[in-house]
Amino acid sequence: MALDIIKDIVEAESKADDMIKNAEAQAASLKAEAEKKSAAILADAKQKSKEALNSASEVAIDESKEAVSKIAEKAELDCRKVKEAASLKKEEAIQAVIGKVVGINGNS
Repeated sequence: MALDIIKDIVEAESKADDMIKNAEAQAASLKAEAEKKSAAILADAKQKSKEALNSASEVAIDESKEAVSKIAEKAELDCRKVKEAASLKKEEAIQAVIGKVVGINGNS
């Protein structure tokens, strides 16, 4: 009888050891699978964020091209206006300088 009890205890301990080994193996497998899935999720998120960043950059570049073009056109127009105004004042300035050099009556 005592031998049967000892035998049952040894078998129970052996089963418990096997259960622990199986649980550890399953835990390691689950951990490896979770790490693999998390790596895949991270890689996918990085790829998507990279694509989103590239897309946003392209949109920003396209939008800025239009703004830069408008600014350049306005600057060119402003320069043309200044040049025209300077041309109109040029003759007046020449006459003023001649007047100062030669004199008001043309006598030096």
